[in-house]
Amino acid sequence: MKFEIPFDEKIYKKQIELTFNQSWSYSKTENKKLITIAAIFISLGIIILYGNGDIGNLFILLGIIAIIAYIYRLRRYKKAKKTTENLMNENIKIWNINPISIWEFENDFFRFKFYGGDYKINWETIKYSEVVDDTFFFGFKKGGNYYTLSESEIGKTNFLKVVEFVKQKIEPTINL
Repeated sequence: MKFEIPFDEKIYKKQIELTFNQSWSYSKTENKKLITIAAIFISLGIIILYGNGDIGNLFILLGIIAIIAYIYRLRRYKKAKKTTENLMNENIKIWNINPISIWEFENDFFRFKFYGGDYKINWETIKYSEVVDDTFFFGFKKGGNYYTLSESEIGKTNFLKVVEFVKQKIEPTINL
């Protein structure tokens, strides 16, 4: 199967947003847990101190440490989001100059050709695939770099064919 896909800024932005959310979902979940733990420790510390228990200071200290870790992670997330948005905007300018990408799905390899290069990848190196919101992610590992292809780029029938084809190619290597 071979597809020549014209660049669509709206689809590209959605793919970048989905990719970013996929990459940061675990960290965001852990950060929510961290702020909850901080609130619990600080609350317990205040209650214990109110009852004249010295161990309350320890709980408050642990809560403060959890808040500091939360703030650090939140800053990393915001910095990554800003960097991603800046890179996305730079790439959109380049994509508008060179708006065609070629996607080739052959028995022995996957090929992706675009303004940034021409990549021919053997199926054995692809280890991950997932469909999220009508967008197919596949790549070297979960949370890593993905190739993203949306149903709206190639139509429902071709999209389903590609997903099935790629899954057939990579599932035998996953189960080894």
